[in-house]
Amino acid sequence: MSRIHKFVEDLAKARKTPKEIKNMVDTAFEVNSISQSQIYRISALRSTNGRRKVRTDDFIEAVRVYVEADPRVTMEELAIKFETSINTIFHMDPQDAHIGSQNEESRCTQAFLKLNFELGLGFLDKIVMMDETSLPKGSNPPLKFKRQESRKKQMVLSFFDNCGVIFQHYLPMRTSVTVAVFKNVMNMFLKKFKEKRPEMAKRDWYFHFDNAPCHNANSTKEFLAKKGIKVIDHPPYSPDLAPADFFYFLVMKKMLEGVEIVDKSVQKEWTRVGRAIPEDRFREAFR
Repeated sequence: MSRIHKFVEDLAKARKTPKEIKNMVDTAFEVNSISQSQIYRISALRSTNGRRKVRTDDFIEAVRVYVEADPRVTMEELAIKFETSINTIFHMDPQDAHIGSQNEESRCTQAFLKLNFELGLGFLDKIVMMDETSLPKGSNPPLKFKRQESRKKQMVLSFFDNCGVIFQHYLPMRTSVTVAVFKNVMNMFLKKFKEKRPEMAKRDWYFHFDNAPCHNANSTKEFLAKKGIKVIDHPPYSPDLAPADFFYFLVMKKMLEGVEIVDKSVQKEWTRVGRAIPEDRFREAFR
């Protein structure tokens, strides 16, 4: 270990900030004898007792500085550079290192790099997305002699891939998506999946959904594991990574704007509009 490296470690143990350490190093040794990023790395990865500290503020700052200097760096390269795992880099808090809402494009890129690293080329052809939303309320018939009750909330669960919609299930009025409901709908989806995507169903494929409580419940995870379904982790607070949120549901509701819908035709119109979205729109959304 060099004298400068040891000097930086000692200052880091004394809880000096990387900026303070840089000034002290430049004073004690030659100016620019060590870079700011090297100081961040040394001070971030060592704690006061000499053990490796993975999730410190300095570590996060070091990653941020490195990513800003080279926006094209991959997650694998970051993991090697900072002597940690790809999983640690990928699951940094959304606010950390500006890999959150302040830099959605960068975060999307890193997420897809991780999937490409884990699943190989062509991984987009192996993914099935699922999400739920409430159906548009439509319009009630004109009032006559007595006030009619307004339409209640109704949920739809949609399953799709980069070729289009595979399956949609409409829940009864005022029914929310619980673990039991999710499992029941999943069984229906798997049957339809084998019918509509027989070749894909025979190969390795991956399931993606957001972090809703019913999705993350232990019983749900056990259910999916028993079915042999491989699930792609969804980073917290990341709707920008879910095609259902930034593409499918957005497009569906936009296409239904201005369409006069009475209560009984809402499901029919939703299904019709879903089928009308061309395949290339789905492929574009998955890129």
